[in-house]
Parts: sequence; C-alpha cells; structure tokens
Amino acid sequence: MRLSTTLIKASTVGLILSPMYAMAAEGPVSNLGIIAAYNNYELNSDNDDVDGRDENVGKAGIFYNYGNKMTGGPGMIFQLGADARYGEESSDNKIKDARADLDLGVRMPLTDNSNFDLLIGAGYDWSRFEMDRSGGDVELSNKSPFAKAAIGWHHQGDTLTTRLEVGTRYSIEGEGKVKLEGVGSETADLKNKYNPYAELNFLWDRGFGVPVTAGLYYTQTNYELKNRDTLAANTELESNEFGVKLGVVF
Repeated sequence: MRLSTTLIKASTVGLILSPMYAMAAEGPVSNLGIIAAYNNYELNSDNDDVDGRDENVGKAGIFYNYGNKMTGGPGMIFQLGADARYGEESSDNKIKDARADLDLGVRMPLTDNSNFDLLIGAGYDWSRFEMDRSGGDVELSNKSPFAKAAIGWHHQGDTLTTRLEVGTRYSIEGEGKVKLEGVGSETADLKNKYNPYAELNFLWDRGFGVPVTAGLYYTQTNYELKNRDTLAANTELESNEFGVKLGVVF
C-alpha cells in the first residue's frame, strides 16, 4: 500500500513537470535572468579634453528574451529580447547601456541532434558614458539602430542543449552627443560601423526543478562621430565587453 502511494505521488509530480520539460525541449520559451560583465572602454579624440581615457568597469544587469533559438528543431527560429546594464568605477565613471533586438532565421540539420543556423535581425542600441574629472565632467551618449547577421551551431542532448553564435551588428544612422562641463555640448551623426560579437549558451532542462540557462558572451561596439568640429573632433569610443548570463526558463 505504501509503495502504491509513493508511485502515485511520483506519477503526479511527473505529470505536473512534463509539460514544462516538453516546453523547454521544443517550443518557444521565455528566458529571464541576470548579467555580470566586465567592460573596457577606450576613448580617442583629437580633442585633448577627451583623448586618452581608458576605463575598465564592472557591470550588472538583467535580460529577457522570448523565442525558440535554444529550443527549436530544424525549421524557422526567432528570438525577441532586451537587456540593460549599469556599472561604475568608484564614483567617478558611470556606464549605462541597453539593447533590444529581434532575430529571425532558419535552422538546418547537420546530424540527428546537431543543427546549423543562419540568422538576420535588427535592433536598437543605447549607451551613456559619464566621467567626472577635475577639469569638468565629460558625458558621451550614443544611440543607434542596427542590422544583424549571424551563423550558429545548435546541439540538443538528453539533458543539455548547447548553442554557439557568431555574428556582427552593423550600426545605421546613429547619433552621438558629447557634453563637456563648462564648455558646451554637441550632437552629431555617428559613422556606420561593424560590431562583432560571439555568445555560447547552455540550457539544462532536467535536474533543477525548472529549466535553467547559462551563457558567456563577447561583444565589441564602436562609436565614431562623423564631423570634425572643435568639441567632437574625430571622437571615437570603443567598447569591449565580456559577460556571463544566468537565467530561468518558463
């Protein structure tokens, strides 16, 4: 009798959890989590008040995405996502940035459990770099839509799904603003730039109660003002970011 009761309870738990596992293994899912990142910013300019700044900043943030890039089989794949990050070095330098994007693609089988992905996409980037200095505060903000192209490799095991993606974001008709305390501010168009990135993501859909994700990523972003005016003379900001993501799937 006790054995029968135990089996009934185990079966009930299995029935409750099985739809969640099926969702994680096949269809589009929501993925919500946190970001920890390390960022190197290098600022170069013909303007001596701005040139030569090289800062290393730790950042934390959140992300959310919805789609089947991690869970889908051969066929059409998509993902809609957004993230935001904030960081500071002591109280002198502050970084704020955010991104939203939409990916569409096709997944083609390589073997029984491995696939090759081709993707295109579009999105929007925003960032603000604030520096406190004795000669006056400096603020450089940038916003830019972008187009995206990438390739990926997807492997689905019994309990672990692995996905590698490598691609580039191409900024289009962006806008940058340089503001120097006591001097003034200037807004100018940004040059179109290629910004490479890579990411490696994992999905565990067994053994944790709910499916969980983990990932590593690298992204480079380049901002350069088009004009050569006095305040924003040939100003370029290069950002190299390395990060870790942890999340849950639902």
